[in-house]
Amino acid sequence: METYGQSYSLSEMRRIGMKKFDLNIEKILESWELCHAIREIIANALDEQLLTQTKDVCISQIGNAWIIRDYGRGLKYTHLTQNENQEKIDNGNVIGKFGIGLKDALATFDRKGVIVTAKSKHNIIRTEQSTKQGFHDVKTLHAVIKESHESNFVGTEFELIGVSERDIDAAKNFS
Repeated sequence: METYGQSYSLSEMRRIGMKKFDLNIEKILESWELCHAIREIIANALDEQLLTQTKDVCISQIGNAWIIRDYGRGLKYTHLTQNENQEKIDNGNVIGKFGIGLKDALATFDRKGVIVTAKSKHNIIRTEQSTKQGFHDVKTLHAVIKESHESNFVGTEFELIGVSERDIDAAKNFS
């Protein structure tokens, strides 16, 4: 069993098929609470549901983890870059447009000590603080990317460990 919270050497990461993707975030959004970050994940899932006309987003609790799942096309590591999404810009009914909210949410989860796993047929993504390549005195948030071997997995599932039912309810109640 792999533990994402531990540090891996570059050779170990290559051996088990993992890569780091620098999110280029130190500290931001100090005023954000967990409900703001959760709302971003829910908003992305709702946008994907709307764009793909798939079944309703599911939010459930399994043990100590909260699961937010859509049934769309699946998150890819390339979605972690800030980029105008023409599909979303052309659709006036979606919430997000630029890819900033997901990174903000991941940064908030990291700052608040929430363990996040995002799973799709494309990747399994977790986060960790790591030194910036070439600048060992600067630590930034990195997404740790592992290729998924579940080619039949539909949509994107976010597992959040360290959030409460109150956080989830507050996120659902944002307008």
